[in-house]
Amino acid sequence: MIKKYLITATALALFSIQLSSNAESLVTMYGIIDSGLVYQNLTGNDTYNGTRAGLSSGTQTTSRWGMRGTEDLGDGYSLNFVLESSFETNDGALLSGGRMFGLQSWFGFGKQDLGYLRFGRQSSFALENFLPIDPFRGGFGQARMAMAFGSSNSNTKYSNLLKAMIEPVTGLKLGAGYSFAPQMNTTYYNGSGVTSATAADYNFDTMHNTRLITLGANYTSGPLVLAASYDQVMPDPSAPVPDALSRPPNIREWILGGKYDFDWIALSIAYGQNAGGTINNQAVSVTSNGKASLDSVSWGGGQATMMFDPNMSYNSSMFGATIPINQRSKVFTSWTQAHNTGTSNAAAGVTSQNIFSLGYQYDLSARTDLYAATSYATNAGFVNGVNSYILVSGIRHRF
Repeated sequence: MIKKYLITATALALFSIQLSSNAESLVTMYGIIDSGLVYQNLTGNDTYNGTRAGLSSGTQTTSRWGMRGTEDLGDGYSLNFVLESSFETNDGALLSGGRMFGLQSWFGFGKQDLGYLRFGRQSSFALENFLPIDPFRGGFGQARMAMAFGSSNSNTKYSNLLKAMIEPVTGLKLGAGYSFAPQMNTTYYNGSGVTSATAADYNFDTMHNTRLITLGANYTSGPLVLAASYDQVMPDPSAPVPDALSRPPNIREWILGGKYDFDWIALSIAYGQNAGGTINNQAVSVTSNGKASLDSVSWGGGQATMMFDPNMSYNSSMFGATIPINQRSKVFTSWTQAHNTGTSNAAAGVTSQNIFSLGYQYDLSARTDLYAATSYATNAGFVNGVNSYILVSGIRHRF
């Protein structure tokens, strides 16, 4: 018995020494599990018409698990990585196209209070800068600001992205990124129909890959947050050519916005313009994947995440507010609009898409909360005459 305790004590001592020697390196496992009930009703035409109710995974925040690691190099420098996978809570299926680490997969280095340089699958600066401004923080499907500002979509990440950020003065962050191949499925609209193209594996060939530029600026000072972003997607040079054009157009979207927290209420505002198509097409369909969900699909009901269309353009607006009720609960609301300014047949007859949303969150603990939300959209996804009503409730746990 004494020998057994001696062996155990020795093993623990050696383990403690090993932890001490690696004290400057840290790997953390984390995740989110989100599940709830959703009711969805669409009216307007035969394609988008129906009602569905059932379990929904990731209604507020996509369920995920991941690992983040850092190694302290001294003098404020560090090496960092994040590997993050998304999944369906209710059946265990992988999301993000079945990728093992589809939400994030990057490696990089940085310096405290100076900036970072990262390589891999990451978000654009539109998402990074506007997530704190969106009252729904990129969640709740139809209610999020991404329904009018596609580049801020929280579920979309870009592969092969070289991304850098600097902080020249306290509170101000400037960033730029370039993706050699985002690996996103695309649709090319030629005025009379669409041609879809599945994203090819990255092969170092710029002649057969879409490319992406992302720029961003963020300023934070106490209760004030200001943000700006610009995203541009360049088409595959070998892609189908729209009528009367020598090549497909670039998709361009810029956003300006801010938030101010008055303690008793936080007000959010954003405005932007989109031209040449859409980034992360946003529409709603109860038949998008055969499940009750808040998943977004393309204008025509497919699964494309980018649409190149020379005649597609719109102006986007968002006004929102977050009102704390007490230390455990809050109410949040927003109105978003995408106002059609183009002549694309993909949005024929539609003046504006309007979405009115209201949400509530109650914190059971520091890691677990209950939520409920409702949202109503007119001309949802720029589909003329289609109205979408959604009611959700659920529970989210972070670990």
